[in-house]
Amino acid sequence: MYYGTVPIIIKSSKFIYFKKDRLLKLIKEKNNYKTKNKMENIKMSEFQEQLDKVEKFHGHLCGGIVMGTKMTMLAMKELGFNLNEPTKDLVVFVEIGRCMADAVQVVSGCTLGKGSLNLLDYGRFAGTFLKISTGEAVRITDMDIQTQVPGESKEELIERLTNTSNDVLFRIEKVRVRLREGDLPGHSSDNKIVCPICGEIVKDNQHIIQNGVAYCKACVVESYYEKLD
Repeated sequence: MYYGTVPIIIKSSKFIYFKKDRLLKLIKEKNNYKTKNKMENIKMSEFQEQLDKVEKFHGHLCGGIVMGTKMTMLAMKELGFNLNEPTKDLVVFVEIGRCMADAVQVVSGCTLGKGSLNLLDYGRFAGTFLKISTGEAVRITDMDIQTQVPGESKEELIERLTNTSNDVLFRIEKVRVRLREGDLPGHSSDNKIVCPICGEIVKDNQHIIQNGVAYCKACVVESYYEKLD
């Protein structure tokens, strides 16, 4: 029933008249609730869009892909970057060479070839995202809840990680990155040395100085290969 343009709510056969300003407030609150839900749906659709791209690139869907996608989206939001907009102002350091690294590459647009993605294989599920122009950086690590629990299928794990909030999944902290010239994206540096042990050229200031002499890391630290006679 309406009184003019203002509806009347009937309760227990009695008319209860709402003041117009109270009624408008209720309508506004209802619309705000709908808008909030709509925004949440948009965020989930953005996540699904990025996840689909990562899955296509990586070849399959797994917990590491879900975590890496959410981690990168969180970091880019923290630093003020927009999704799907290429930037030369972002450098990322990933600390594990697993599924997560592919997600970081696809969502952030940073790659090894561009020099904007750096792999430091510490075996830790973590990534540091640096905004070059301001020096702002965030390091995000997982809270170790991505391990499958007994009886949990891969599909159930993916669903659980997808629906778990970021504050439960991750620890995020502001950090300062000690950036070297060779860590910057773009063309490689003209600075190069010849290792006196192996005779190979080392670029991008990736050499090591010992007793005033520049060597390659493989000769004085550790090499992943062994030469055969």
